[in-house]
Amino acid sequence: MSVLRERRVTSLALLLIAAALLSQTFGQSYSGLGAFSPMFFPQIVLGFWLFVATLDLGAELRQRHSMTRPRIVRVILIALACVTFLLLMTRIGFFLAAVPFSVFALLVLGLRTPVPIVLVGVGVPAALVALFNHLLKLPLPSSPWAWWF
Repeated sequence: MSVLRERRVTSLALLLIAAALLSQTFGQSYSGLGAFSPMFFPQIVLGFWLFVATLDLGAELRQRHSMTRPRIVRVILIALACVTFLLLMTRIGFFLAAVPFSVFALLVLGLRTPVPIVLVGVGVPAALVALFNHLLKLPLPSSPWAWWF
């Protein structure tokens, strides 16, 4: 299977998974609760995923030229980093696990300039903590050493 077809199949699979998961969030058990439903936030995230997956599939279907093969070492490193991040998040908190994960992922993906690595590696996790913990009042796992992150 060519790389172009593999990407199309992957895009289609992501779209179908998002659609299937989103369909499971609608039901009678939480009807009438509106924004207070436990399914409210997952519906937003899955709706965004469905939108992005649709855009990705559309872009893949319009693309005509062939692409280079994916680098399997990058994929394996990012997958291992994700698993490590998920395991560490419950032990040391979201922020302290997300910063090294973000920096590592940026380095693996080829970014080498230090200022963007630091800004994105620290800024995105900090923004997510501020958004979820302080604005939305949906706490992310916190550090055992400090309650604010």
